[in-house]
Amino acid sequence: MRPFFYLVTAATFAHSLSYADWPQWRGPNRDGISVDTTPIAESFPEAGLKKVWESDFIPSDHYGGHGSPVISGEQMILSVVWHERIPSQQREIDSETMQQMNYRGVSPELMKKMEETRLNLPAMRGSKFDEWMLAWREENLTPKEDVSLGKWAESRFKAGKTALPLEELAKVAKKEGKPFATAEAFKAWMEQEEFSAAVKEKLLSAVPNTIKVAKDVIICLDMNTGKQVWKFETEGKPSGRSSSSTAAVVDGRVFAACSTHLYCVNQKDGKLIWKAALTSQGPAASPLVVGETLYLAAGTAQAYSVKDGKLLWDQKTARSNTGSPTWWTPSSGEPVLLITGNNSIQGLSPKDGGVLWEVDGGGQSTPVTQGDWLVIYSGAKDVGLRAYQWQNNEKPKAAWSHFWVTMRYSGSPIIHEDHVYLTCGGKNQCVELASGKVSWIENEVNSTITSPILADGKIMVFESNGTHLRMVKATPDACTQVARPKIEGMGCTSPALSNGKLVVRQREKVVCFDLRPEK
Repeated sequence: MRPFFYLVTAATFAHSLSYADWPQWRGPNRDGISVDTTPIAESFPEAGLKKVWESDFIPSDHYGGHGSPVISGEQMILSVVWHERIPSQQREIDSETMQQMNYRGVSPELMKKMEETRLNLPAMRGSKFDEWMLAWREENLTPKEDVSLGKWAESRFKAGKTALPLEELAKVAKKEGKPFATAEAFKAWMEQEEFSAAVKEKLLSAVPNTIKVAKDVIICLDMNTGKQVWKFETEGKPSGRSSSSTAAVVDGRVFAACSTHLYCVNQKDGKLIWKAALTSQGPAASPLVVGETLYLAAGTAQAYSVKDGKLLWDQKTARSNTGSPTWWTPSSGEPVLLITGNNSIQGLSPKDGGVLWEVDGGGQSTPVTQGDWLVIYSGAKDVGLRAYQWQNNEKPKAAWSHFWVTMRYSGSPIIHEDHVYLTCGGKNQCVELASGKVSWIENEVNSTITSPILADGKIMVFESNGTHLRMVKATPDACTQVARPKIEGMGCTSPALSNGKLVVRQREKVVCFDLRPEK
């Protein structure tokens, strides 16, 4: 465990931080590691985990996003873009509609190839048809396309001529987020586009006679009872399931990026202290507070004054809104602000946002650092799990990489006792930090989106889209599973831990479990 002075020298949080707090995305040091020394049990009753409390209704996914809970003192805090539906004359095609239409965006070339195949399928069934579809995937899809589109292509082939035409669905997708003034205007558009009867019928059932409205909400619950302490809410804009920003709590203030604004509220009562309009409409990544400055990725990399929310700088060349900013303090040179873009990671000067260097990487995963080491996980070409080494204020040098094609590159790594642990991409693995040598690897593990946490020598991560919490020992000797209790977490979120209590966001509520050993 790192000593408490590290938290202060890192300047991430103030002196009042408790050992047990989990006050921001990925914990006290933004690295997935808890500094709480409370023991965690190694076995649990067959009936399941001991539930301490559960909250009232809190939406998620299309209606509340995927932000994760944080814990400060005796309070759990969660920022939510809280969606509701209200009756309306308008008709709107949104991400929920496109999910019901079973649409995936593909290149025109692949679309043409898939549709020609679907309309001229060979006459076969059962295992022979399965073998044929597998052969088609191998011949027509790249390994990366096969991971993300293979099963979807098979579902369309199985539906045959009853599947909705992709060309028509692509036209529908262009109208996503562009409401029609009335039902009549919506129907007139469908006629104008000359959609098939099947597409029109599906659209009429998938597009409701309501529209989504949203509020920006920060909710505070008592850690002992789960009862609401306060709730801050103000007008917002619908931003759907992509609203995934996790709040940060520093010195009695809560900082949260929601749909249209960055907010600072009083932790004691939820009263607004200041708000700042996001330079581009949200969603944003999770805010990082260092000293008197808040750093944010909301379309571009930005810095705000903690005191009054004043925008200090906006680096428009650092494009990012998913991967959260990270602080790197190497052994020599000045600290660096790490901004995760789509295909690269940029090192910025925290003072003015100037770009110091750029390396391959990027995506949704949050980088981790330790001393002169920077470890990332990215789907960028040939990157995968990669370690960079500090080069005295020059561009960091790639030391080693392990790349494989998988569905997701979103889970964040952990560095512990000179080893890197990753629980994403369908694998659990432990890699020696200095050499990149694989200590152990476990394939075909269903933990793909969530990021792990480490406490009491155990790594804990959601599996099977959150249905279970898997615990393995954080040791390079072998992959040793400690327990795998059922937990029904929201698979796109990550849990928070304080004093042996695990706070989990489920689909319609937040739940607190006691992980301490039975006395």
